[in-house]
Formats: sequence, C-alpha cells, structure tokens
Amino acid sequence: MDLETLYNMVRASAQSAERMARTNVGGYFPFIEEYNMLTSLVLEQFGDEAKQLFKPINTQNISTRRITPMNWGTYAELANARLTSLAAYLQSKLVAPDRQVLAIFDLVKAMLRPSIFEEPKQEKDIQNTLEIIFRSRGLDYRREKVSIEYSSKSFVPDFTFEALNLALEVKFCDSAKKEKVIIDEMNADIPAYQTRYRWLIFVVYDLGIIQDDYLFKSSIESNPDIFVLIQKH
Repeated sequence: MDLETLYNMVRASAQSAERMARTNVGGYFPFIEEYNMLTSLVLEQFGDEAKQLFKPINTQNISTRRITPMNWGTYAELANARLTSLAAYLQSKLVAPDRQVLAIFDLVKAMLRPSIFEEPKQEKDIQNTLEIIFRSRGLDYRREKVSIEYSSKSFVPDFTFEALNLALEVKFCDSAKKEKVIIDEMNADIPAYQTRYRWLIFVVYDLGIIQDDYLFKSSIESNPDIFVLIQKH
C-alpha cells in the first residue's frame, strides 16, 4: 500500500473517531480495533521508529473487562487521540520523501566512488559497496527482497526503500555492448517498478564506456520521478 493511501485511510478514521467521541462514546471499540489494524500497516513501512511511537491497544483486556458507560468516554477519547496522532505522523512523512530521495541520490553521488578501491569486476561489487554505505547511515532498506510481477516477467529491484516509495537499481557498464543492453534493461525496468514505487534511481557504474552522459540519460530522466546517476570509475 502506498503512503498516501494509508494516510487517507488513517485520516478518515481519525475524523470519524472524533465525531464518535463527541456524539456516541459507546461506539469506541471498533475504532480501537481500527487503530490497531492501521498501526500494523504503519509499522510495516516505518519499522522501529513507528514502534517506539505507536503501541497497539490490548483489546482483549477491554473486551473481557466490564466497561461501564461511565468509562466509555475515556476509551472514546483514547481511540480519537491515537488515530489523530497516527494521521499526524503519516502527514509528516508525506512531505519528507522528496527531500529524502534526493538526499539518497546525493549520498550515492558523494560516497560511491571514494568507497571503491579496486576496479570492480561485476555489478554485485557495486551493490555490496552501496549496501555498506546505506547500512553505515542507518537507512531502512531491503536488498533484492521485493519481486514485482509485470506482464509475464518478474522484476527484482536491487534496493527498495519502502518508507520513501523508492526503488534503486544498479547497472554496470564495462563494454559498448553492455551499454546498449543497459539502456534496454532500464526501459524495461521503468514501467514494472513504477507499478509499485513512485521514485526510481538508476546508478550506472561506468568503466569509461559511456561517451555522452547527457545523451545516455536524458531520455530516461524525461520519465517523471526518475533519476540517473552515471558514476565514472
């Protein structure tokens, strides 16, 4: 589920919980269950940060305890407050990804070449170096964990950043033939990856083959929300 859809769901629940807390406090229990369900979705996207902020409400204790109408208002306010906080948290995340995606692009641009001491032999060498960079910065990423079905083929991005709605793909250019293959691969990756991710970064590590960087990447970057970094060895 994309971040904007999740935010809209939480916001709608928070608004309904607010009305409930004002008019029908006895309807608190479904909103507590709704909060727990939505929280589990938020934790999937934001991991440890969200776990520290949002704890599930133990509904078993509530359902087995005798709750008097006098206490309904307390639980109604609890459901309202938790959902409102969850909506505010997601709203703050909606404005951040643009800057954070650019920050990852800049991080790779600044750190990739200085982190490679010997001429790489294959794409995996670049992937391993990037993973060290991402891990050292404490970034929340997955490496080759997401499979995207598109047409009759499966596509697996090298790195995905779920919280940022971002996929990052590494290409290794070591021959003129490979340069043409990479362009074909990128054009195939774009429609597949964009079925799941808004942002896409291609990191092309070039061993001196690509002669015109602008010509190579301009058509690719004409697609919305796509960045191409050509890193020379």
